[in-house]
Amino acid sequence: MPVLLVGMRASSPEVTKAIRNLVAAANLPVVETFQAAGVISRDLEANHFFGRVGLFRNQPGDMLLKKSDLVIAVGYDPIEYEPRNWNAEGKSRIVVIDAMRAEIDHNFQPETELIGDIAQTLDFLLPYMKGYDISDSARAYLGELQERLQTRDFVPNIDKQSKLNHPLSVIAALQQRVSDDMTVTVDVGSHYIWMARHFRSYEPRHLLFSNGMQTLGVALPWAIAAALVRPDTQIVSVSGDGGFLFSAQELETAVRLKQNIVHLIWNDGTYDMVKFQEEMKYGEDAAVHFGPVDFVKYAESFGATGLRVNQPADLEKVLDQAFATDGPVVVDIPIDYSDNKALGKTMLPDQFY
Repeated sequence: MPVLLVGMRASSPEVTKAIRNLVAAANLPVVETFQAAGVISRDLEANHFFGRVGLFRNQPGDMLLKKSDLVIAVGYDPIEYEPRNWNAEGKSRIVVIDAMRAEIDHNFQPETELIGDIAQTLDFLLPYMKGYDISDSARAYLGELQERLQTRDFVPNIDKQSKLNHPLSVIAALQQRVSDDMTVTVDVGSHYIWMARHFRSYEPRHLLFSNGMQTLGVALPWAIAAALVRPDTQIVSVSGDGGFLFSAQELETAVRLKQNIVHLIWNDGTYDMVKFQEEMKYGEDAAVHFGPVDFVKYAESFGATGLRVNQPADLEKVLDQAFATDGPVVVDIPIDYSDNKALGKTMLPDQFY
């Protein structure tokens, strides 16, 4: 069973179109890296999209990459998700389709490389792939993975006494309000893992992540840039409270330019992406707490609109208000990160099947 591993150099309009044509013609399953989000369209999602991979090897996409007897890496760069993570055993058969030669290492040794214009290469292969279909056993396995993808997005029951919002509640509410033409920029932090795994996007380069060096503070500056490039669309940016403070002064730019940006702050008073990994590795955290910061007053001091979700029941109403407001809006969302340790759980090879 072959699988396409689609990376960041596959996100141009031309390559995206070629991939979609090939996937539809040959009935191929696809796994996206975080930076290839949106390559698989809405109409192809149900039968061909098997999630995104990155950071931790514990996703349905990781299971598919291990199960596959041929990984076709299209526009994939190792910095997006190191091969030692998705090919830890070094046994995957790999074919590369890219505009540049592969970076070879112990876990990434392609049998074949097709180097050149990616879209033209895929278009050339298209007539040879038409009519190809996966086996019945592979189809059954993919059906199980699809079910897993769907059920993991279910929003858990929320304690009515809690003042905190579950990450999946925020993602579900945001998903309902984001159309395919909107751009969503995502900072680095625990929220970025939740967003990368659970938030769906159907157009390339409309859901933006920082990988590799994982730069804190990119969400708001990216949102400002996206609003300049796509001035007639709503822009959404998402950060944690720590990441927001790395570049929060750029709110002045967004206000001065009168940009329609809704910025969501997942607020827990810590650098939580560091915190939960410290707890996993050392059993305790250190030097990750800060605040409190009144982000509503901070936004208002710049001339932006500041809103806060005071209780989970208010989430939908507050987001509706944010999206209906002209100019930059900052939404402070107290977040419940109690499920974060599950983000880093490792699936051993014998747990995949």
